[in-house]
Amino acid sequence: MFVFTLIPFLPLLAFLIIGLGGRWLGDRSHRVAIPAVVGSCALSVIAAIVVLRTGPIDLPLYTLIRADPLVVDLGLYIDQLAAVMLLLVTGVSSLVHIYSVRYMQGDPRYARFFAVIALFTFAMLMLVMSTNLLMLYMFWEQMGLCSYLLISHWSERRAACHAATKAFLVNAVADVGLGFGVVVTFATFRTLDIRQVLAALPAHVNESVNLLGWAGGTWEVPVLTLIALLLFVGAMGKSAQFPLHVWLPFAMEAPTPVSALIHAATMVNAGVFLVARLSPLYWLSPAAMTVMAVVGAFTALFAATVALTQTDIKRILAYSTISQLGFMMMVCGVGAFTAAIFHLVTHGAFKAFFFLSTGNVLQTVAAEFETDSLARRSGSLSGLAWSLSVLGLVLAWIPPLVLFSGPYERLWSGLPSQAALAVFWILTMATAFLTAFYFSRWVMAVFLQPLPVDWQRGTAHTEQIPNMAAPGILFGLVGGAVLLGGTLALAWTGFARFLSPVLVEPILSLERLEPGGLVAPSFLLPLAFAAGGWGAALYLQARPVAMPSWLTDKVTALYVLFLNKGYVDEIYEAAIVQPTLRLARWLWQRVDVRVIDGLFLGLGTLSVSLARWLWRVVDVRVIDQAATGIGSGSVHVARWLWQTVDVRVVDRAATGVGRGSVTMAQWLWEVVDIRGFERLFGGVGRQSDATGETLRKVEPRMLQDHLLVMIFWMVLAMGLLFWLML
Repeated sequence: MFVFTLIPFLPLLAFLIIGLGGRWLGDRSHRVAIPAVVGSCALSVIAAIVVLRTGPIDLPLYTLIRADPLVVDLGLYIDQLAAVMLLLVTGVSSLVHIYSVRYMQGDPRYARFFAVIALFTFAMLMLVMSTNLLMLYMFWEQMGLCSYLLISHWSERRAACHAATKAFLVNAVADVGLGFGVVVTFATFRTLDIRQVLAALPAHVNESVNLLGWAGGTWEVPVLTLIALLLFVGAMGKSAQFPLHVWLPFAMEAPTPVSALIHAATMVNAGVFLVARLSPLYWLSPAAMTVMAVVGAFTALFAATVALTQTDIKRILAYSTISQLGFMMMVCGVGAFTAAIFHLVTHGAFKAFFFLSTGNVLQTVAAEFETDSLARRSGSLSGLAWSLSVLGLVLAWIPPLVLFSGPYERLWSGLPSQAALAVFWILTMATAFLTAFYFSRWVMAVFLQPLPVDWQRGTAHTEQIPNMAAPGILFGLVGGAVLLGGTLALAWTGFARFLSPVLVEPILSLERLEPGGLVAPSFLLPLAFAAGGWGAALYLQARPVAMPSWLTDKVTALYVLFLNKGYVDEIYEAAIVQPTLRLARWLWQRVDVRVIDGLFLGLGTLSVSLARWLWRVVDVRVIDQAATGIGSGSVHVARWLWQTVDVRVVDRAATGVGRGSVTMAQWLWEVVDIRGFERLFGGVGRQSDATGETLRKVEPRMLQDHLLVMIFWMVLAMGLLFWLML
C-alpha cells in the first residue's frame, strides 16, 4: 500500500528535477513532467480499485508537531471521496501536461511552466489526501501561490500581473476565514485530525460561543455553525462564490492549459471538496447550510446571466465555471452532497474539453474562413459543432436531472416551506435554461459568423451556415443529449453507492438507487428547460425579435448592467480598493512621513544637536580645556624640571664632575705623566741604548764563531758519508 504515496510525490519529484535541472533540460522538461503525472494517474486508478474492493487506505508518514495538546501527524488517506478526486485531478492534469507540449512550444519559460504546473498538481493531490486540517491548510495556501505563478506566467503583460495579484489577494482574504476556522476547530476539539473531528461532532452539538464576550456583550452562536461558516469563507474564495468570484474571470490571462487545470480539476474544486469532506459538520449546522445554499444559488444565477452578455470565449467559459460552482454549492446547501460531487466530476471533464478544444476550434474556423469554402466549412465543422452543442446541453441538463431524480424525492417532499421549494426549483431550472442559452450563443459565435471580405474579387460574402435551428438538427442534439445524459444517469447509481460511506446524506435512500428511480417527469423536466434555452438562442439567432421601445430601454439597461458584470469590480474598486489606497497614502503621508520619518529625522536632529552640544560643552570646554590645561601644566613642569633639575642640578653636577675630571686629568698629567712616566721611560730608554751598544760591539765576533762551527760539522758529515759509501 505504501506505493500509493507516489501518487502525490511523483509530481513533486518532477518539480524538483525540472526546478534544479531546468537549464539543462530546457524544452525537454515535459519528458520528466508527463511520465510523472501519467504514472500518478495510473496509481490513482489502482487506488480507486483497491478502495472499491477493500475500503479506505491509510498511509501514516510522520509526526510533524508534538506539543501537547497539539499533535499533528502527517499522513495520506484515500477513501471513496479522495479516490474520485484523485481520478479527476490526475486525469485532467495528464491531459493538460500533454496538451502543453505543443501549446507552450518556444516559450522562454518552458521549463519553469512545467515545474510550477507539476507543483500545482502535487499541492492539489496532497490537499485531497490530507488527514488533518493543518496539512490541508498548508497545501491550500501552496495551491494559491502556484496559481499566482501560473497566472502571471507571461509577466511581461501588465494584465497578467494584475490578474495574478487580484487572484492572490482575493484568495488571501478568504483564507483568513479558513485559518480562523482551523484555529477554532482545534480550540473546540483539541485535535486537527479530520476523522477524529467528524467522530466527535455529536458531543459538541449543544456548545456555543459568545462572540461579543470580549466587548462585554452577549451573542451566543453554536460553535459548529461558527466553524462551518469560517471554513466556508475559505471555500468561497477558492470556488469563486459571490462576492469573492471576481478573481476567476481575470485568471483567463494565464495560458490556456493553466485555465483548463484551474477551472476543471484543481483550484476551483477545492472549495466544493472541502465542504463535501466536512459534510457531517455542515449537516449539523442548519444556519451554515442555509447560507451556503443562498450564496450558491445567487452565484449560479448571477454568473449565468453575466455569461449571456460576454463576447470573449474564455470569459464565457469563466463565468460558466462560476455558475456551475455556484450550483454545486447550492446543492451542498440543501444536503445533496453526492449530487454535488457527481456534478463536480462531470463538469470537470466537460470544462477541460471545452478549454482545451476552444483554441483548435478557432484556428480551424479561421482556416475555413481563409479558404472561403462554404461547402467544406459546413461539412467538416458540423461534427465539431454538434459535439460542442451536445456537451453544452448535457452540462446544463445533468445537475437538475440528478438533483430532482427519484433518490432525492424525500429532499423536496420533506421541506417544511413550499415557498422555499418553489424558489429552489425556479433557480435550478433558470440556471439550466441560461446555461444552455449561453453555450448555444458561444457555439453560434464561433460557427455562424459571416465570411470575411474576398479582397481579390472585391465582393463581400455574407452567406452563413445553414440554420442550425432546423428541426432535424435540433432533434439530433436533443437525442444525443438524452443518450449521453441517460448513460451518465445510469452511472450516477453506482457513483452514489460508491460515495455513500463517506458523505452524510440521510435523505438519500440507497434502496431507491436503481435505474427505475429516475422517473420520467424528473428526467424530462430539466431536459425541457435545457432544450428551451438552446431553442431560444437558436431562434433569436435566426429571427431576432423586435421589442417595443419601452422594453428595449429596460432590456438595454439590464444588458449593460450584466455586460459590466453587475459592476461588482467597480464597487470593489470604489468601496475597497480606492479607500484602501487612499488610507495607505494617508498613512504614508501622515504616519510614515510625518510620524515615523519625522520621528527618525527628529532623533537624527536631536542626535546632531546633542553631539554639537557635547562638542561645545564637553569636548571644547571640558575635554579640550582639560587637555590644554594638562599640556600647559606639563610644559610648566617640564620648564621647572629644566630650570630646577636640569640646569641647576644636572647641569651643575655635570659641570662639577667635568671640572673635577679636568683637574684630575691635569694633575695626573702633571704629576704622573710628566714626572713619573717621563722619568721611567727616560731610564728605560737609556738602559736600552746601553744594551744595544754592547750588542753592537759583540756581534761580529759571535758571527765568526758560528761559521767555524758550521764548517766543522759539514766536513765531518761529508767524511762520514764517503766512509759509508766505501
